[in-house]
Amino acid sequence: VLDVSNNLLTGNIPPEIGSLSRIELLDLSNNTLTGSIPSVLGTLVNAAVLVRGNTMITDQHNSDKISPLSVCSNVPGFDLFHDPSWCPPERNLLREFYREAKGQEWTNSTGWVDEFSSHCEWHGVECNEEGLVVSLVLGNGGLSGRISDAIGNLTSLR
Repeated sequence: VLDVSNNLLTGNIPPEIGSLSRIELLDLSNNTLTGSIPSVLGTLVNAAVLVRGNTMITDQHNSDKISPLSVCSNVPGFDLFHDPSWCPPERNLLREFYREAKGQEWTNSTGWVDEFSSHCEWHGVECNEEGLVVSLVLGNGGLSGRISDAIGNLTSLR
């Protein structure tokens, strides 16, 4: 357990915290931490990772709020998991689609599964103003494997 919540800690979250593979609780909530959430926290698959209340945390480009894809998809105890501005659900669904359709073999997978990019910026993905996927165009793209069941949850496809 590492609980340093409700203090006046500042600065970035050190990526070295990701090496605490046996940790069950990482509570950094309610401080004044800045910078982005390190993607190495995605390795803490058995931990509750709490960062809520650090209003200065942003994405890697210091503009939007978005958590690393690995944290949103691998860490069930991440406290911002259900906040769609930090962990857009459709980004996780598309990650699963990519994995099952052997995305690493696609002819063009630009942006796909990038830790900090919006799924709306991934090759072949078109979103509406709310960030919901309305079109997925990947014809002649070298897809193989199988079509993920997750595709059924992209309910805004036209």
